Amino acid sequence: MKLKNVLIILFIFSLSNVQSAINFDTSGTGYTVSGNVVTISGGGTYDLENSQTDKNIIISKSCTLNLNSFSLTNSGSLTPILVSASQTLTLVLTGSSTLQDSSTNENEGIIYLESGASLIISGTGTLKLAPNKMMAINGTDSTSLTVNDGATINIQSSSSNAGGVYLRSSITFNNVIYTYSCSSGKNHAIDSEGTVRLIKGKYTITQGSGKGIQSEGYLYIGEENGSDSDLTLTINTSDEGIEAKNIIINSGTMDISAGGDGINAASSGTDCDETVKCSGNCACSLTFKGGSLTLNSEEDGIDVNGDITISGGEIIVFAASNSDNQPIDQDGLLSITGGTILAAGSSSMGGVTASTSQTAKTYTGTINSGAKIVASETSGSQIMSITAPKAANFLYFNHKNDFGITLDGTQLTLTNAGSGQGGQPGSGNPTSTTTPTPTDDDDDDDADTDDDDPVVISTTNGYFLKSLNILIIFGLLLF
Repeated sequence: MKLKNVLIILFIFSLSNVQSAINFDTSGTGYTVSGNVVTISGGGTYDLENSQTDKNIIISKSCTLNLNSFSLTNSGSLTPILVSASQTLTLVLTGSSTLQDSSTNENEGIIYLESGASLIISGTGTLKLAPNKMMAINGTDSTSLTVNDGATINIQSSSSNAGGVYLRSSITFNNVIYTYSCSSGKNHAIDSEGTVRLIKGKYTITQGSGKGIQSEGYLYIGEENGSDSDLTLTINTSDEGIEAKNIIINSGTMDISAGGDGINAASSGTDCDETVKCSGNCACSLTFKGGSLTLNSEEDGIDVNGDITISGGEIIVFAASNSDNQPIDQDGLLSITGGTILAAGSSSMGGVTASTSQTAKTYTGTINSGAKIVASETSGSQIMSITAPKAANFLYFNHKNDFGITLDGTQLTLTNAGSGQGGQPGSGNPTSTTTPTPTDDDDDDDADTDDDDPVVISTTNGYFLKSLNILIIFGLLLF
């Protein structure tokens, strides 16, 4: 083929994929305008600039929209952007763009994805979303969202019906600034029935009555063996901070304040139901491989309907100041082989089945709000120094080397957790792969008997104290 013909073909191809700014008044190449509805059916790339009101942009064929300081505010039932079934919309952000719907939006999302549709957001600009009907970004079956490349997503609303992002299949944020602020919204800031991944970036969530992050599947936070400075996550909500079926924390710096549980590994499925509590072989789990996590909750600090595995990082938990909630509460095995854990509250973590290859000690006594807690290795090296955010009367500490703790400069008398006093976790390597019958119900505080439950301590031969008690009673009956 001659060079001239090749150049002509390339020129024609470029024309079919690069479009000028969309004119919302008349139809153009690749799109049609009918009243207030703009339908893009030609694929390719289109520019959106300036300000518009009361428009509906329908993506009927996969395409790219360049948002260059674009604004669209709707006061009626029209959905600002609708992505048709099985299509992919790519938004490239330049400058600061704004999308806003009204309380009568028929599709309950500023950007709404029909079945099988996908949304990709990239660029170095900012997208401001102001939801009034329900979610800023919403989708039905098999929908997904990917945000990367330094994009900034800013969601703000004062509507009680508002929420952040809800996609059924998957949500992935990588190298993103995500800010969500809704003082009264009942929906969640980030929500998926599939998988949520927060890889790198800065995430700030200020939530009213909804959860910070929810997933019916897996939630991944940080890169494995990644730097804690690559991801920061701050959640402040009157509900639960994080709830997901399986939570894997690899790295990052996380600060969670929650009116409910700080972290809850649960789901609505029968294999891992937070209201029913599964009985053995729970599918829910929390795996903490690294990172720095600070929790301040008004219910359980960490509540897992299954196993907890901690192999690295630093965890600081302050749970509710009442006996109905625990700093750490799980139905399976708490396995600690690395990292540093400080868990404090008013409950003594009764009924917890734990196994650790590290040093584990507890303190029972008054810890006032604002008290200075300093943990140091017996060699003199300081492990951590914190100020108690609330009052507590129980503290559990776990670290690789032997340690001591001072409270406002006074050395505390600690008890080895392995002694089993006060229902504390026992020490030793994990020996059981089965999950014990749950000892409490998080959703029935009146029936909660955490502090009265028999202490369960895993030992090196795999037997449990509870089983021994049953055998003794059975023998007495025979006698």
